[in-house]
Amino acid sequence: MKVAIAGGGTAGHVNPAIALARALQMEHSAHAVSFIGTAIGAEATLVPGAGFSLSTIDVIGFDRAKPMTLPATGARAGRAIMQARAALTDSSADIVVGMGGYVSLPVCIAARSLRRPVVLHEQNIVLGLANKFARPWARAVAVSWMETLRQAGRRAVMTGNPVTDELVGFDATAVRTRAIGRWNLDPARMTLLVFGGSQGARCVNEAAAGLARLWKGATDRQVVHIAGSGAYGAVKAQVEQHAISPGGLIYRVIDYLDGMLEAYAVADLALCRGGASTVAELTAVGLPSIIVPYPHHRDRQQERHARVLEDAGAAAMLPDAETTTERVAAEVERLFTDRAALLSMGIESAHLGHPDAARRLARLVAESAR
Repeated sequence: MKVAIAGGGTAGHVNPAIALARALQMEHSAHAVSFIGTAIGAEATLVPGAGFSLSTIDVIGFDRAKPMTLPATGARAGRAIMQARAALTDSSADIVVGMGGYVSLPVCIAARSLRRPVVLHEQNIVLGLANKFARPWARAVAVSWMETLRQAGRRAVMTGNPVTDELVGFDATAVRTRAIGRWNLDPARMTLLVFGGSQGARCVNEAAAGLARLWKGATDRQVVHIAGSGAYGAVKAQVEQHAISPGGLIYRVIDYLDGMLEAYAVADLALCRGGASTVAELTAVGLPSIIVPYPHHRDRQQERHARVLEDAGAAAMLPDAETTTERVAAEVERLFTDRAALLSMGIESAHLGHPDAARRLARLVAESAR
């Protein structure tokens, strides 16, 4: 079985695709898994870095706020379809998996023109435009949320959102010990993990960095803050200006991590955005969280993700406009001082997780290729 996976743009589209590719190789003996994406998205580095081949097409997303760009975007998409046809022909793919987003649509159209079966996967709670368009001719539409099943139609299958295999079945004690040594942390302290996802989050970074001022003398907690390469310098400077004294708060600022395993293993609570991959990883490892949804998505998908977790008792949601240092501190204090509540949140988070999502999706792809 030869599989072509289409998707890219952000790590949120690419990392689940890589997890799927590995599951296909391990579980279903797919002897050729290739990717189709762009030369400028996250896939350009993540896919080759994971050991898979990447064919590129020249396509951009349509900005609905600028309808005058539609003709140019459409012409470019037409060329991308022809490029995708060539890539699929060269790879002799038996089936195409569209991971959603503007990158996948030309590939799914090309697959239809070549009469190759298509399976779609939707990471978000709201079905994206590309998947809505390609849904009529897809053999199956895999979804990550129960709330998405009705939107996806009669061919919908609940699989969950694939996470990297390192997050499944790991030795939590051993990894936590490794993380404590890596970042010179105190094993007796409660740990807050802060991160903004692959695109970063300015309000999260600024609010969290202010904790260095409020908690300057704290001896019972520590912060591991993954600021993102672009914001690293500013966040580190903001933290260091408070000149935390020895024996006081431990605050580690990190620019970027290739994998989140150690960060998750050492954390008692996360402060983060609510992207689909982030939520899938949090629930796969059963980590409680305070989620600050990105506020500018048209369909408010991160808010919907956070709401599902909050309603289940797995997370607390904090609106972007209310994410101040003082508000974050109050939420963290509430949870750090109520260990029973924090433990309950972790249990409910794990109940929502789908650590086997990559295997489920791989099985669906293999069945659809027959």
